Amino acid sequence: MADVSLRRDDRGVSTALGYVLNVGVAAILVTMLLFSAGSLVETQRDRAVETELRVVGDRVAADLAAADRLARASDGGSVEYVVEAPPNVAGLRYDVAVNESGDDTVVLDRARSDVTITVEYHTEVPVENATVSGGDFVVVYDGSRLEVEDA
Repeated sequence: MADVSLRRDDRGVSTALGYVLNVGVAAILVTMLLFSAGSLVETQRDRAVETELRVVGDRVAADLAAADRLARASDGGSVEYVVEAPPNVAGLRYDVAVNESGDDTVVLDRARSDVTITVEYHTEVPVENATVSGGDFVVVYDGSRLEVEDA
Protein backbone atom coordinates (compact mmCIF):
# COMPACT_ATOMS: atom_id res chain seq x y z
CA MET A 1 0.00 0.00 0.00
CA ALA A 2 2.86 2.37 0.78
CA ASP A 3 4.27 1.78 -2.69
CA VAL A 4 1.09 3.05 -4.34
CA SER A 5 0.99 6.27 -2.33
CA LEU A 6 4.56 7.18 -3.28
CA ARG A 7 3.91 6.82 -7.01
CA ARG A 8 0.97 9.17 -6.85
CA ASP A 9 2.74 11.84 -4.78
CA ASP A 10 2.96 14.97 -7.02
CA ARG A 11 3.63 17.62 -4.42
CA GLY A 12 7.19 18.24 -5.71
CA VAL A 13 5.91 18.77 -9.24
CA SER A 14 3.40 21.40 -8.17
CA THR A 15 6.13 23.48 -6.50
CA ALA A 16 8.32 23.45 -9.61
CA LEU A 17 5.35 24.06 -11.90
CA GLY A 18 4.20 26.98 -9.74
CA TYR A 19 7.67 28.52 -9.87
CA VAL A 20 7.84 28.25 -13.68
CA LEU A 21 4.36 29.77 -14.04
CA ASN A 22 5.26 32.66 -11.71
CA VAL A 23 8.45 33.37 -13.64
CA GLY A 24 6.54 33.24 -16.95
CA VAL A 25 3.84 35.65 -15.76
CA ALA A 26 6.47 38.03 -14.36
CA ALA A 27 8.36 37.95 -17.66
CA ILE A 28 5.18 38.78 -19.59
CA LEU A 29 4.35 41.66 -17.24
CA VAL A 30 7.86 43.12 -17.46
CA THR A 31 7.79 42.87 -21.27
CA MET A 32 4.42 44.64 -21.45
CA LEU A 33 5.68 47.32 -19.09
CA LEU A 34 8.77 47.95 -21.24
CA PHE A 35 6.73 48.21 -24.44
CA SER A 36 4.29 50.63 -22.79
CA ALA A 37 7.10 52.79 -21.42
CA GLY A 38 8.81 52.82 -24.82
CA SER A 39 5.71 54.08 -26.61
CA LEU A 40 5.14 56.68 -23.91
CA VAL A 41 8.70 57.98 -24.30
CA GLU A 42 8.29 58.10 -28.10
CA THR A 43 5.04 60.05 -27.78
CA GLN A 44 6.64 62.54 -25.38
CA ARG A 45 9.64 62.93 -27.70
CA ASP A 46 7.36 63.69 -30.66
CA ARG A 47 5.50 66.29 -28.59
CA ALA A 48 8.79 67.93 -27.59
CA VAL A 49 9.95 67.97 -31.22
CA GLU A 50 6.64 69.46 -32.33
CA THR A 51 6.85 72.20 -29.70
CA GLU A 52 10.46 73.05 -30.57
CA LEU A 53 9.72 73.12 -34.31
CA ARG A 54 6.68 75.35 -33.71
CA VAL A 55 8.84 77.86 -31.79
CA VAL A 56 11.52 77.82 -34.51
CA GLY A 57 8.86 78.16 -37.23
CA ASP A 58 7.28 81.16 -35.51
CA ARG A 59 10.71 82.76 -35.16
CA VAL A 60 11.53 82.19 -38.85
CA ALA A 61 8.17 83.65 -39.90
CA ALA A 62 8.79 86.72 -37.72
CA ASP A 63 12.30 87.11 -39.15
CA LEU A 64 10.95 86.91 -42.71
CA ALA A 65 8.50 89.69 -41.84
CA ALA A 66 11.37 91.74 -40.37
CA ALA A 67 13.47 91.21 -43.52
CA ASP A 68 10.44 92.28 -45.58
CA ARG A 69 10.14 95.53 -43.60
CA LEU A 70 13.88 96.20 -44.03
CA ALA A 71 13.67 95.47 -47.76
CA ARG A 72 10.78 97.90 -48.24
CA ALA A 73 12.62 100.57 -46.24
CA SER A 74 15.81 100.14 -48.28
CA ASP A 75 14.41 101.90 -51.41
CA GLY A 76 15.74 99.22 -53.75
CA GLY A 77 19.06 98.68 -51.96
CA SER A 78 20.32 95.30 -50.88
CA VAL A 79 19.61 93.79 -47.48
CA GLU A 80 21.05 90.77 -45.71
CA TYR A 81 19.17 89.61 -42.64
CA VAL A 82 20.69 86.78 -40.56
CA VAL A 83 18.16 84.38 -39.05
CA GLU A 84 19.53 82.66 -35.97
CA ALA A 85 17.99 79.23 -35.48
CA PRO A 86 19.18 76.19 -33.54
CA PRO A 87 21.08 73.63 -35.64
CA ASN A 88 19.27 70.67 -34.01
CA VAL A 89 15.86 69.93 -32.59
CA ALA A 90 15.74 67.18 -29.97
CA GLY A 91 19.21 66.11 -31.02
CA LEU A 92 18.59 65.72 -34.77
CA ARG A 93 18.91 67.95 -37.82
CA TYR A 94 15.87 69.48 -39.48
CA ASP A 95 15.11 71.28 -42.73
CA VAL A 96 13.43 74.65 -43.27
CA ALA A 97 11.46 74.95 -46.51
CA VAL A 98 10.37 78.52 -47.25
CA ASN A 99 7.54 79.15 -49.71
CA GLU A 100 8.13 75.66 -51.12
CA SER A 101 4.68 75.33 -52.69
CA GLY A 102 4.17 79.05 -53.30
CA ASP A 103 1.66 79.45 -50.46
CA ASP A 104 3.65 81.76 -48.13
CA THR A 105 4.46 79.11 -45.54
CA VAL A 106 7.51 77.90 -43.67
CA VAL A 107 7.64 74.10 -43.38
CA LEU A 108 9.95 72.56 -40.79
CA ASP A 109 10.64 68.84 -41.14
CA ARG A 110 12.81 66.83 -38.74
CA ALA A 111 14.87 63.92 -39.98
CA ARG A 112 13.78 60.46 -38.80
CA SER A 113 10.49 61.74 -37.40
CA ASP A 114 6.95 62.04 -38.61
CA VAL A 115 6.68 65.55 -37.19
CA THR A 116 6.26 68.37 -39.71
CA ILE A 117 5.25 71.90 -38.78
CA THR A 118 3.79 74.48 -41.15
CA VAL A 119 3.72 78.17 -40.21
CA GLU A 120 2.31 80.97 -42.36
CA TYR A 121 4.23 84.21 -42.87
CA HIS A 122 3.13 87.53 -44.35
CA THR A 123 5.36 89.68 -46.56
CA GLU A 124 4.73 92.28 -49.23
CA VAL A 125 7.99 91.54 -51.06
CA PRO A 126 7.84 88.15 -52.85
CA VAL A 127 9.90 85.35 -51.31
CA GLU A 128 11.76 82.90 -53.54
CA ASN A 129 11.19 79.27 -52.58
CA ALA A 130 14.17 77.55 -50.98
CA THR A 131 15.11 74.81 -48.53
CA VAL A 132 17.95 75.15 -46.04
CA SER A 133 19.24 72.99 -43.22
CA GLY A 134 18.46 73.95 -39.66
CA GLY A 135 20.76 76.46 -38.07
CA ASP A 136 21.59 80.02 -39.01
CA PHE A 137 20.69 81.19 -42.50
CA VAL A 138 20.47 84.48 -44.37
CA VAL A 139 17.53 86.26 -45.99
CA VAL A 140 18.86 88.37 -48.87
CA TYR A 141 16.99 91.16 -50.66
CA ASP A 142 18.33 91.84 -54.15
CA GLY A 143 16.06 94.77 -55.04
CA SER A 144 13.10 92.71 -56.22
CA ARG A 145 12.61 89.68 -54.00
CA LEU A 146 13.73 87.96 -50.81
CA GLU A 147 15.88 84.84 -51.06
CA VAL A 148 16.76 82.37 -48.29
CA GLU A 149 20.34 81.06 -48.34
CA ASP A 150 22.57 79.03 -46.06
CA ALA A 151 24.75 81.20 -43.85
